[in-house]
Amino acid sequence: MFAIAAVPMMIGIGAAIDYSRLATFQTKLNHAADIAALASISKDAQPFTKTPTQAGVKKIFNQAAAAVTGATITSFKATITKGVSDLTVQVNYTARVALVFGAFLGKPTSNVSGTATASVNSPPYVNFYLLLDNSPSMGLGATPADINSLITLTANQPPTTFPNVKSGSIARSSCAFACHQHTFNSSGQITGEDTGDNYHIAKANGVTLRIDVLRTATQQLTQTASSTESFSNQFAMAVYTFSDTFQTIAPLSTSMSTVSSNAAAIDLAYAYWDQRDAQTSYDTALSYMSSTMPNAGNGTSLASPLEFLFLVTDGVEDQPVGSASGSGDPADQPASYLPKNNQPNLANSLAGNVNSGRLIDLIKTDSTSMCATVKNRGIKIAVLYTPYMPVTNNGFYNTWIASSPMNNNNLVNPNDPTDPASNGIGQALKGCASPGFYYQVTPTTGISQAMQALFQKAVSSVMLTQ
Repeated sequence: MFAIAAVPMMIGIGAAIDYSRLATFQTKLNHAADIAALASISKDAQPFTKTPTQAGVKKIFNQAAAAVTGATITSFKATITKGVSDLTVQVNYTARVALVFGAFLGKPTSNVSGTATASVNSPPYVNFYLLLDNSPSMGLGATPADINSLITLTANQPPTTFPNVKSGSIARSSCAFACHQHTFNSSGQITGEDTGDNYHIAKANGVTLRIDVLRTATQQLTQTASSTESFSNQFAMAVYTFSDTFQTIAPLSTSMSTVSSNAAAIDLAYAYWDQRDAQTSYDTALSYMSSTMPNAGNGTSLASPLEFLFLVTDGVEDQPVGSASGSGDPADQPASYLPKNNQPNLANSLAGNVNSGRLIDLIKTDSTSMCATVKNRGIKIAVLYTPYMPVTNNGFYNTWIASSPMNNNNLVNPNDPTDPASNGIGQALKGCASPGFYYQVTPTTGISQAMQALFQKAVSSVMLTQ
């Protein structure tokens, strides 16, 4: 009985071994097919610039399958399907595998086959508009050490005299802000650059200002955008600065090197001839941006890009209002001292809270605000909040930033004025931002790192993975 049973038992054992062998070979070859399909649509392959080919996919497959000894590829086919918004690569193969025990039964080989499919959505076209606060408050030292250095360097500086101006002489000593000023004639007209102002003192002594960090961060962002692109001209970028006026620094361009070069012009706004403050107007900036940006597209083509507005600011609005705004606060003259396309402040009828002509407030985020107007057009707003560092020797900081209630709102957390995480300024800016696109500079995350993080978040939100 054993002799009779031994033959079919041996056949069964041999068949099991050969079946296991075939399954192992198929698994390894399926893996090679996966590699070929996925590698063909990976970012490094630039599939939307260089459409995968039959020969190219086969070359990748053969390289991966070369490690599978004992199998002979008998057929291979790659099907590449490029749609309007996606790309699919399907790999089909057949291979001949030598059997161990099958030869005794007159079947020395057997075939295995497999299929692998990989798809990737077309990376969208995206326009990024950077709206950067360059008001005098961005002349604050970038770090506590820079603030202290500027205060020390400007100690005992003589006052600046402004002829025919009610303010008369303005003391500028021991100041943490690098005020950027012109010289003026007896009529209050600009005659040149005040090379003795705090701005020039900071420059001459290597003090880094927040505006300097913002300029560098913007240029670094253009490099990141260029290296992140999946194909040429995927991203376009424009750069604007605003105080109570609005300046075009770099018009929208797909050439990141050009944008970076133009971004070198990002600089601190001049303080006005009468030393009035009121130089941060979100109404002006967002109104001009709304007229500059088209409605958001679906991202499928260069003619229909997605739209992102990056707003970088310290979050405190300080603008002329009511009768003080007149028909629109004019730009400083002569225009040759200003960046190109300098547009004046927009007139408004809001009531002020300082002498009725100056409004210090938070950015508006209700349904009638410019934040809502922009977002309602399909444009995503990403906000980067650059909080004030404590400057306790400065009257404006002590009155309006540290603790003062305004319209029944505290600008900052009254329990901890130095904590930007829970203050009213940050919460207002978060309300302006599209959901998930609010970021804040912290003691451990500088402007550059925060801007990079916000950009990566914006890109990842619209880049669908394979």
